[in-house]
Amino acid sequence: MNSQKIHHFPVLKKEIVKMVKEKSSDEGKVVFIDCTLGLGGHSAAIIPILFGKVSRIFLIDKDRESLEIAANFLKQNISFGDRIKVNFVNTSFGQFFENFPNVGEDEFLIVLADLGISYYQLKYGVGFGFTKESFLDMRYDKEGDITAFDVINYFDYEQLVDIFFRVFENIGFAKKLASVIVEERKRKEIRTTFDLNKAVSKYVSAKVLKDTLQKLYLSLRIFVNRELEELEKLLNFFKKVPNRFLLLIISYHSLEGKIIKKFYKELATSVKVKKIKPSKEEILANKPSRSAILWVIEK
Repeated sequence: MNSQKIHHFPVLKKEIVKMVKEKSSDEGKVVFIDCTLGLGGHSAAIIPILFGKVSRIFLIDKDRESLEIAANFLKQNISFGDRIKVNFVNTSFGQFFENFPNVGEDEFLIVLADLGISYYQLKYGVGFGFTKESFLDMRYDKEGDITAFDVINYFDYEQLVDIFFRVFENIGFAKKLASVIVEERKRKEIRTTFDLNKAVSKYVSAKVLKDTLQKLYLSLRIFVNRELEELEKLLNFFKKVPNRFLLLIISYHSLEGKIIKKFYKELATSVKVKKIKPSKEEILANKPSRSAILWVIEK
């Protein structure tokens, strides 16, 4: 599959490019890390800016197929030559930073993490959206051990309550939803997205059904892919690293925002923090960007 044929808008690209240009202008030894390569849209815009300054590049994605598509796209559109070592890494960014090799004391780290689900996953992934029927998978990494199907059909009531409460932040509703699923799966295995939608729609009014399904699918996706734990691992690395860095994180919901706020408050005066939201023009062109926040954290 050719990435150029996939209609994709990298969120807040213009703002990210501007920030990288400004902050890397005086740096001679840059390490650039894209934690969530996706289809390569952000990296394609950032890497050319860093020519002559960047010593190492790491481009990471959990999804092997998406990584291969992005690698082909970038190699066709950027002349890397022999001057830069580019590493395409098929792993989670949390695991990457737990095992990151030594950083030279004079290296300046520019790190991007777009925490949203990629367009590729929504269009070609399995089980991520509730508007098309597919198996309840939701794994970015197809070698991951737990699917959304496992969670819905085999996790006990208390476990489901914990998973749902994280996103719904309403214990009564989380309990109701867990009860609904436990009762429904006694009658029939909940195998597909439409099976899950049908089960929930029996107990939730049409007025709030869409919002309920959005939050339900988000809670399952976060759990299956350990998304919040991944973010914690990334930020833990930057609590310890002595190097100067520019950390660019795009978040989409309050759970991510809370973790990021806690991180920079712990570092207090050693970092500068800025929040940037998409322009009205970007939101009109790309609706999913409306909930995005770019956190610029600089040391």
